[in-house]
Amino acid sequence: MLARLTPEHRAVLVLRDLEGLDEQAAGALLDVPAGTVRSRLFRARRSFRKAWSP
Repeated sequence: MLARLTPEHRAVLVLRDLEGLDEQAAGALLDVPAGTVRSRLFRARRSFRKAWSP
């Protein structure tokens, strides 16, 4: 399922949900603001759920 996500969405999903980083730390690693992390995470989770559903 992760492979179906865009690289940006995959990165933020892995950093937040698998690695447990907060938005600030994930943003620092990705060199984007925390707000961008939040919006990408929202879209990544939505895409992941959509791909997971039959």
